[in-house]
Amino acid sequence: MPFKTSRFRAPLLALLPALALHASAGAQQVDYALPPSGVIGVQDAMLAPDYWIARTAAPDAVLLTHVETAARNRETFAHDPALVDLARLGPTLDRAQVLAWFHSISTVPTAPWVDAEGKPVPQTMLAEMQANAGETRIPATRPTRFGLALRRAMLRIWPTPLRAFPSRELTDFDSLQAGVLFPGDAVAILHTSVDGKWLLVQTWQGPGWALADDIAEGSREEVLGYANHAPYRVVTGDQVRTVYTPEAPALSELELDMGARVPLANLPPDQPVNGQGPYASWTLLLPARGTDGRLALAPALLRKTADTAPDALPLTRANIIRQAFKFLGERYGWGHLYNARDCSGFTSDVYRSLGLILPPNSGAQGKSPAFRHQLFSTADSHEARLKAVMAADVGDLIVVPGHVQMILGKVNGQPYILQDVPWAIFRNPDGSLHKTKLNQVSVTPLLPLLFDDTHSYVDAMTSLVHVTAR
Repeated sequence: MPFKTSRFRAPLLALLPALALHASAGAQQVDYALPPSGVIGVQDAMLAPDYWIARTAAPDAVLLTHVETAARNRETFAHDPALVDLARLGPTLDRAQVLAWFHSISTVPTAPWVDAEGKPVPQTMLAEMQANAGETRIPATRPTRFGLALRRAMLRIWPTPLRAFPSRELTDFDSLQAGVLFPGDAVAILHTSVDGKWLLVQTWQGPGWALADDIAEGSREEVLGYANHAPYRVVTGDQVRTVYTPEAPALSELELDMGARVPLANLPPDQPVNGQGPYASWTLLLPARGTDGRLALAPALLRKTADTAPDALPLTRANIIRQAFKFLGERYGWGHLYNARDCSGFTSDVYRSLGLILPPNSGAQGKSPAFRHQLFSTADSHEARLKAVMAADVGDLIVVPGHVQMILGKVNGQPYILQDVPWAIFRNPDGSLHKTKLNQVSVTPLLPLLFDDTHSYVDAMTSLVHVTAR
């Protein structure tokens, strides 16, 4: 559930009740022993992908071919309002359009923010942040400019590195975080902050403020054409790094996240790259800055032992499970903070490595017109919801307000999920509430877990997404 624009304030606010610790009579009772980990219903054997693959019907059957996933991606970009096709932007942008994007993200807080120490953020700091955005300096019209992200770069809702939180109990949720750019991600440059250090950019997942040093500006053709370079490698590990190189510090140990599609450089196989022979490595072609400060493409090495593939992995149930388990135990990172990802970042990156693009936040994943989903309201009974969950397939997504979970399989008829979540909340046999801090990608049962003080996850479900359904 990346907090990518003001659109995502609602998911954050909706999630907060699930983090509270209150008693109620409406939650499902826990009927099996609590292990020392405090994670109910989970044994050590369940923390390996093979455990679940062995319990999966037709695990290696291809659910969508590469041709079908490409068609689905085109449909997603064509019809999903949560995504932006930068190629459709015209040669110029007018003030009204830039202001609309500006105001969709750079909103003032409705409640006081606190800093990492729990102290109120001074109003003077908020005023400086807003003044630095330079809203009145947006011209009546301007040429559309483009750039590529040079590294894993944070997007912010205002042009500031300030960390601010809804309360002192919720310091994992930076209210100013708007998402992430990965190396090679294309952006349209909309506006520059007053201090010149920040750029308001439009990305495929919506607008945000990025540090100017994280973006290299190039022509439309250079920027939008980068993703079409071939051949390429797809990152299939949770995260890999280019080799260390003092000759090119900006490309040294560069982080590449799961699902990244990185072009290969067309260089002689015996030509040294940044002081090192390339025979045991892939020679990547990565965005950099040239001597004139503009976009250039430069080679960097990635060891062939790194977890990559020549293309997206086949979209099978076994691969969904294997890819998802590569994140097991990774710390929860709101909006891809902490060098990690949050719940919808987790689901998005897993499917991206399998060639399928999901919208960037949990709410959008639950209602994207490109995917088949079942919607639920307060009119739907617990029995109807439970029936739908029990019929769900491996890799399907359960969406509750502000959160998304992935169906993993069943054990003794009980559904289990993989989720990137702060807490596991459930009831002890005596009816008291139990709260286990997770803050990581976790294997959990579904049915006993509480969303808030009166609803289970099943009863809070707003959507069940059948991701691979044709």
